[in-house]
Amino acid sequence: MTTEVTEVTDLEVGTSYVTEEVYFSGGLRGFPTNRGWALYPISDDPNFDALVFESPQAHLHFATQECGMRFIGTCVRYELDADAPTMDVWESGGRDPSNNLNAADSWSAVGHQAEKAGDSKYATYAKSLSVSLKLAGLRLRDISRKYHDQLRWALRARKRPGAWFSNAALLELYADCHSLASELSSARDHFARLAAIHAGAPDRIDSLARLEDWLSKEINCSHASRPIVALMLTASGSKENPGWLRRLGVMRNEMLHTLPMGANTRVSGLTLQELATSMGAITVIRLAEPLSRRPLANQDPDPLIELSQLSTEMEQLCRAGWKLARYPASLPHFVAKPGA
Repeated sequence: MTTEVTEVTDLEVGTSYVTEEVYFSGGLRGFPTNRGWALYPISDDPNFDALVFESPQAHLHFATQECGMRFIGTCVRYELDADAPTMDVWESGGRDPSNNLNAADSWSAVGHQAEKAGDSKYATYAKSLSVSLKLAGLRLRDISRKYHDQLRWALRARKRPGAWFSNAALLELYADCHSLASELSSARDHFARLAAIHAGAPDRIDSLARLEDWLSKEINCSHASRPIVALMLTASGSKENPGWLRRLGVMRNEMLHTLPMGANTRVSGLTLQELATSMGAITVIRLAEPLSRRPLANQDPDPLIELSQLSTEMEQLCRAGWKLARYPASLPHFVAKPGA
């Protein structure tokens, strides 16, 4: 395939400042220092609020294996100058080795190629999927940041592990959880629209629920075997044996229609957990119902864990999906015009 090259004019080159942080569940975060990778916060003491490791692999292993935390994502922040907005590049699922892009950028590239080919409908749905994936990533980032803030505040206030507490900032955390569930569901339905095109379904089939209903008709059921359609149906599962995509729908409907998190006693407050590790006790934070009602060991998984897992599943689904798209995930190449 011929490489698409676009000449750029008025190109400005400057200096940017870059910071990188790795986010974990439980409010923990890691970043590089001159002495190695630091994991923080671990206490309310400003002189000993981080553990330092020689390599990113060591601190990642410690957080995920010894502490039992889940890797949430990596945020790389670019700052040009005081008058320019900062830019966060968030990665929660890494890059696809086949094209070195995440799923959002891959579908953006598919949309670009569809637009070049004059297929405006396919281009719109592919670009919409890309945007929803990007927004979902930002909301996951924001949820993790709020856990981090809550952990720092709790340590400074010397909350004891096992105590249950709440505060006004919880409402903002709930709002970001609602938003993430909504964006993931939007990504699901944009993907379903693309699958419907591959199946030859009419334009009114614009969500997973409508696609499943359309495929349930005897006249249409043969289209369920089309690769991109089968990929989505496998992720959805059945009512009797639901897959992760159906679980996403249940969670989203509960949050937005049945029981918002602010009214849900299962996540009505926060608690600290103290973990024993080879480097001493580490404290993490999670949402929980009052421990007087039910021991933490018997409670549901922390929402950040489950939302992160669903985000990873969506990334993998969309990563597999772009390989079955009508158009390649090929981005244009930009070069500076001579004299620019």
